[in-house]
Amino acid sequence: MLWYSAISNAALISSFVSFLISMFTSGKISHNSLISGYVSLLIGIMMILIIIINKFFEMNKTASITQLSLFVLGPFLLIMNIVGFMLYLIIVYKESILKNYVTNNYHIFSNITLILLFLQLYIIYTNINTKEFEVTGKMSNIILGLMYVIGVITTISVWHKYIILKYYRTDGFEIL
Repeated sequence: MLWYSAISNAALISSFVSFLISMFTSGKISHNSLISGYVSLLIGIMMILIIIINKFFEMNKTASITQLSLFVLGPFLLIMNIVGFMLYLIIVYKESILKNYVTNNYHIFSNITLILLFLQLYIIYTNINTKEFEVTGKMSNIILGLMYVIGVITTISVWHKYIILKYYRTDGFEIL
């Protein structure tokens, strides 16, 4: 399982690097690096979920999947839903984003969302590399609760981005 953990860590690190590239570039490069960042983050989170589920069933040989608490898997499923919705938004509204037919608030909420995802990524990365996680396959309840709170705030930010992209697109007018 050591190689599997190394691959999931590499996916998380590559998503971080892709997000950094997207923050400091513009146009198609930024857009494509956002897509690659979200996809590699999704792959890393799915691999961590597989590790957690595998460890749970190793510890509890007679357990069923319903015994695996939503509190344990919930934050990861929330992040996966957020990332999936973000992928949907940047793919469906690609033309508006690339031609800059969005308001300035779109960029503000995009940066807020990325910062919140960075924070969640940091929390996940630091906690999956501990001895406790490698032995039990669990994170502490405080960390999981914190991930839930940050995930809800990130969801609110993503919904703001959706509302901006859906209802407040501009024609590219800029104040000189």
